[in-house]
Amino acid sequence: MTGVGVSWSAPAWVGKSDKKYSELIQRKAVAVTRRDKRRGGEYSTKQAIEAIDQAFHRCNGFDPYDGSKLNPELLGEYDNKKSKAKGAAYKREMAMLPTVDHVKAEPVPDFEIVSWQTNDAKGDMAPEEFVAYCRRVVQIADQH
Repeated sequence: MTGVGVSWSAPAWVGKSDKKYSELIQRKAVAVTRRDKRRGGEYSTKQAIEAIDQAFHRCNGFDPYDGSKLNPELLGEYDNKKSKAKGAAYKREMAMLPTVDHVKAEPVPDFEIVSWQTNDAKGDMAPEEFVAYCRRVVQIADQH
């Protein structure tokens, strides 16, 4: 639910108060819903909040693709100005930032929590496409 005074319970691994967590998922839901509407998405911000909350609760604090431990202390800390100033170095600093990612590259409220580096690498690939790509990368790397 959304609205004044409504709070969502933060999963233990996030380490944030319910108030901070609620603000975080609501802010992210507004952003992702707005972006997805430009891509043909037809879901509401409320549906996005619920789906993002479910994704955080399904997550155990580890990236589902590479098993890296996510750093919840980075939640809400991303800074566009620092990103522009530092470039790739800033991306490396924020690599384990837990981010909301579409499970598939479709504008629907079906999300998972991954590291920023995984989200960046995965782009618009569906999970099976991303895994197949990673296998090809490893196969080529092993040949060198």
